Amino acid sequence: MQTIPTPEKCYICESSQVRFFKNKHRFNIFKCTVCQLSWVGDQIDQKQLEELYDETYYNSDNNIGYKNYLAGEANHRLNAQEIIREFEFFQNLHKAKVLDIGCAAGFFLDELKNSRQCEVYGVEGSAYAYQHAKQLLGSNVLNQMMDSTIFEPDLFDVVFLIGTIEHLADPREILKDIYRVLKPGGYLGITTIDAKGLIPLYSLKPPEHLFYFDHNNLALLLKQFNFKMTFQKTHFSHYHLYDLFHRLKEFSSFPPLGTLSKIIQKYFPEKSIKIPTNEMLIIGEKTPV
Repeated sequence: MQTIPTPEKCYICESSQVRFFKNKHRFNIFKCTVCQLSWVGDQIDQKQLEELYDETYYNSDNNIGYKNYLAGEANHRLNAQEIIREFEFFQNLHKAKVLDIGCAAGFFLDELKNSRQCEVYGVEGSAYAYQHAKQLLGSNVLNQMMDSTIFEPDLFDVVFLIGTIEHLADPREILKDIYRVLKPGGYLGITTIDAKGLIPLYSLKPPEHLFYFDHNNLALLLKQFNFKMTFQKTHFSHYHLYDLFHRLKEFSSFPPLGTLSKIIQKYFPEKSIKIPTNEMLIIGEKTPV
């Protein structure tokens, strides 16, 4: 029987109480029995990630990526507006200087620019998504991964990671960079799966999703980088009805749902629905070191 090497300590809390959880898509997933973080323990290199997020990822008929990302623009923009409104319960975004890391096609930043007159900047590693973001945002979007050389310190009022942190090979490095580029007292907004949320239903999807947080261990991670978690809420999202049934098929492994999804897509392609999800919105404030 093959022995699976187990990480010596948890990625967040550094406990040695780490156990093998599951093998999925040939990737080993581990779980900390102390803080409950689950994550892919295999080494993921930059080339693998760049190859994953090509045009196929945004036009996929399986459980990795999106069925048709650009066709869902209306819903992406509705979801952006929801996040903006939820964020503004806590902090006004009007004319803020904003960075979105993993900005995809730029819809979220475009909504911020148009509705709140924000000065917007984006970083996107996918060449396919970047081309669309560039059409909306011009030179203020960069086709590369976030690192410490891109922006000056204390530059932004707000940084967002919208559905991004779970895709990162090393979230700690990104949080370090975010702390550096945020102004004193600036804010970090994150949306990601909440493994202990209102609807704790989610797929293990390596190498797309590499980390599976909950609101407690994510708050612990933010604290390690001098962010105080000041707001946490279950996030509601708009989905095309056909996409919802497509996702339910993946969860249930019930093929007729896939057929129903295709029928709805053919006859009611624009029909969408707003539902509570397994995602959370987290807001952290940069605090002095």
